[in-house]
Amino acid sequence: MKSRYQYCTQTAVAALLIGMTGAAQAQSSDTIETITVTGFRASLANALEAKQKSNLIMESVTAEDVGKMPDQNIAESLQRLPGVQIDRSQGRGTQVLINGLRQNLTTLNGDIILTGKEFYVSGEGSGGGAGANSQYNSLEGIPSEELGRVDVYKSPNAALTEGGLGGIVDLRTRDALLSPDGVSVTANLRGTSTSFASLANTTPNATLVASYKPNSTFAITGSVSYDSEDTHTKEYEAYNRSPWLIATSGETGYTGTGTLTSASATTLSKSYIVPEYGYFSDIYDKQKTIGATLGANWNVSNSITSSINWFYSHISNKNTTYSDKVGFNGSGSSTGLPGINADKSYSIDSNGVVENATFWLTGAETATLYQRTTSDANNLQWHTAFDDGGPITATLDVSWARASSNMQAAQQDVEHGYYSATGTSASLAPTAPGCNNFGATCTTGNPAYQVTWANGGDDGLPSATALAPYADVLSNPNYVLFKSAWAWANTTKQSQDAMRGALVYKPSFLASVEGSITGGFRFAQRDVWQNFGRYLIDRGSVPTSTDNSTSNSDCCYSSGNGTYLYYMDPGYDTAIPWDTAVTNPALAKTVKNFALGNIIVKDPVAGGMTDPSTFLEAVWNNSHNSSSTANNTEKLFIDTLSSFNVHEFKQAYYLMTDLGGKDNRFHANFGVRVVLTDLTVHNAQAAAVPTSYGTASWNGVNNNNVAVTHHKHTVDVLPSINLSLNITDEEIVRFSAARVMSPQDLFSLGVGNSYNFTRETGGRTNVNTGAQDGFKFASGSSGNPDLDPYRATQFNLAWEDYFAPGGLASVSTFYKQVDNFVETQNVTTTVMDDFGGTAGTISMPVNAGHGSIYGLELAGQYAFDNGFGFAANYTNTQSTSDQVTAFTDHLPIPGVAKHSATATVYFEKYGFDTRMSYSWRSKAVNQGLGYSTFSVTDTTTSTQKVFGVFTAPYGELDGQVTYNVNDNLSFVVSAQNLTDEAYHTYLQFPNQPYTYDDSGTRYFFGIRFHY
Repeated sequence: MKSRYQYCTQTAVAALLIGMTGAAQAQSSDTIETITVTGFRASLANALEAKQKSNLIMESVTAEDVGKMPDQNIAESLQRLPGVQIDRSQGRGTQVLINGLRQNLTTLNGDIILTGKEFYVSGEGSGGGAGANSQYNSLEGIPSEELGRVDVYKSPNAALTEGGLGGIVDLRTRDALLSPDGVSVTANLRGTSTSFASLANTTPNATLVASYKPNSTFAITGSVSYDSEDTHTKEYEAYNRSPWLIATSGETGYTGTGTLTSASATTLSKSYIVPEYGYFSDIYDKQKTIGATLGANWNVSNSITSSINWFYSHISNKNTTYSDKVGFNGSGSSTGLPGINADKSYSIDSNGVVENATFWLTGAETATLYQRTTSDANNLQWHTAFDDGGPITATLDVSWARASSNMQAAQQDVEHGYYSATGTSASLAPTAPGCNNFGATCTTGNPAYQVTWANGGDDGLPSATALAPYADVLSNPNYVLFKSAWAWANTTKQSQDAMRGALVYKPSFLASVEGSITGGFRFAQRDVWQNFGRYLIDRGSVPTSTDNSTSNSDCCYSSGNGTYLYYMDPGYDTAIPWDTAVTNPALAKTVKNFALGNIIVKDPVAGGMTDPSTFLEAVWNNSHNSSSTANNTEKLFIDTLSSFNVHEFKQAYYLMTDLGGKDNRFHANFGVRVVLTDLTVHNAQAAAVPTSYGTASWNGVNNNNVAVTHHKHTVDVLPSINLSLNITDEEIVRFSAARVMSPQDLFSLGVGNSYNFTRETGGRTNVNTGAQDGFKFASGSSGNPDLDPYRATQFNLAWEDYFAPGGLASVSTFYKQVDNFVETQNVTTTVMDDFGGTAGTISMPVNAGHGSIYGLELAGQYAFDNGFGFAANYTNTQSTSDQVTAFTDHLPIPGVAKHSATATVYFEKYGFDTRMSYSWRSKAVNQGLGYSTFSVTDTTTSTQKVFGVFTAPYGELDGQVTYNVNDNLSFVVSAQNLTDEAYHTYLQFPNQPYTYDDSGTRYFFGIRFHY
């Protein structure tokens, strides 16, 4: 729910925008003056000109608007274009979807760009392996102020680099020769704040763009930018653990006195859906981006031109997450116990969604997660062109790119319930509620506690509240045990080298239609290296038996393994150091959780988490029961299952013909591009009998994995045709047809198996120890070196009417037959564990079969003489795929929203540049974090039921006011997400919450200077 402060602030900003517009309009009463086209109006006019002159179906954003507020990066600038949608993370625009597809190619001046954000992992799940919680191809690593233009091609020709299934996003650097003569300098300075923070937490952004043009043959331009953003995201998510269940379990007759046993278990008359865990998290993210460019253009002679461009970006991100984990079904109990308190009212709808209920819980946890990530990218390009006015022209391009990323992370769980060390029955926090380390039912322990649950409806945030006598279960220091601590690292390196060239021949027999024949090539190689490692600490002499055999006093040791630990947890052995908020109160930090109020978490600074490489040592050496001898044995062990190298070598050859030029009313382009791809993947697979540096394979890193090499060779023949006809001087009809392909994501090819385990007590017997205590397989992730590329056949037809300067009306339709798209799916797999094997889900990329996507785009814009103008578009998209759930045999293609629209209105006059923009998209099958389908165990039938995961409809209102004091000085105020919309997903049914992210409204104010 929005606070009164948020509503007042948003209303004030909106009133400011409207009020300034109205005041400026009132001044225009009787005056007739010359209108100078500048600002956003000029941006739209320039984009229209580029679109009209193009021989392809494309959209454009020009330098006048790229990076301007309220759009803070490239992705946010592109979301205003017809058929373009974006994803968001922490309130920032990230991935771009063209006609609903995210398998698009991003290039810099026509060749692939590296940013260091091609692949990154986040969240607790990322500690389970390099492929867990993975995200791909974010554009937030590209400083937008340093670009000259962005073109979005929806129809390719044979000369364009292959790789876009939905389209190609081409970032264009500035042409220094188009700069003013002499020295030119533009500087922007702004501050940023959010509705979840005070103005005292304003962060800076600064950009400096300069050029020097001494004459008409040589010029140089450069830029540097710095952006600092602090965001606070309120998040609910329930996909980090599995399994979810469909259960009928409940409790009746239990009053909260004594331990909760199976004696009060009952079967409800209606089955319901229940997750294992629901995470209520406050995410504090600090990101700093530094960018720089340097470019030079030189007319070497009357026939030779040359340019060189360097593009650099550096991102530093620190992310701290404080979470409460609501454990609904007894640490993943296959029965769903303890379940709903049937003695109190509850509501379960006809789909099995729990609308509201009171649950009995036997454990409580909070967690602190700290992640520090840095990425760097350098892109260098050299372009030379030859044109002496004769029939042959030529171009040659050479590009070189390097990128790297380093993520270091640490986490500590805090138990607020009854939790005993292995070999003991007494809790380390003896007054805490619950029993059996979050067990389904209790044998020893204290009374369970109750939590009320409300699902929030179709678009609300779910809520959970602990009830008396344990209403303070998360904030009472007497209940706090600092239990499992772990740390991990993920590093990547990428290299890209490419050379391409082309010859254009204009034969005399085609002179009447200004025709040409073009032949070209591109050779490119790209390497990706990834190392995923876990920090382990040697626990030394425990166990003391010479054969390292398992004993009942040690739950977590398997014969043949080493003595290192990944999860440092007293639940594994009494000799492992531990603390409580009583024994070491400095470790405890009380934070306000947005949903549950005050909770006690591990202080990341006092607890040593901000240096993951020494975190386990800090926990061991500073705990109250540490030995007198320091343990400084923590070191990084590379997990070869999740580490890999992928080498890609590509050869592309093309031939195409162009007919028609500026003196003709038509243009025809016919061509074919042949792409030969060789892939080599080096990774590993587990041995038949895996052994580990740690006490068990799940509690360390395997030391006997088997190296594996995969080879794959593909040939793609990509014909294309593009036709355009100028019906009149204003109207153009365009048609295109093409075969397109998008390569497999190189990271998806290499990532190996990664398994997550969770502790289970009671019920099943540990095959190693004979005790009802051990670790079971919960979930996992995996790559797939056998993936085939995405391939599709597409058709586009468009009508465009440039009916006035600054005016456009257009209608276009498109159809794509996707032959082999790749999606991340949950595959049910049985993995060996302490109980002889447990079935769980592994998320992995698979070739998900065929699909089709087709739709209609409507767009219009116009600039009125009185300073007002608008630009609007609407896209209707239909799609179907072979993905199957329990509810359909043809799930829509993930990411494709049926409806999307954007509308922008603006006013530019009397020094004011004012605009408001609203972007909206309807629901779509989820793509990315959280998967597109999710398997749930139905305990009533002992089967798996596959649900679809959907992103809910989302709309965002942005606004900006600029006042230009003169040609050299401007003041700006703007806001993003004025209505504080939250981005959320649901599991099959709109009222079954899956994820919910709210980063609030972002405010910007600044000054712009030009000389």
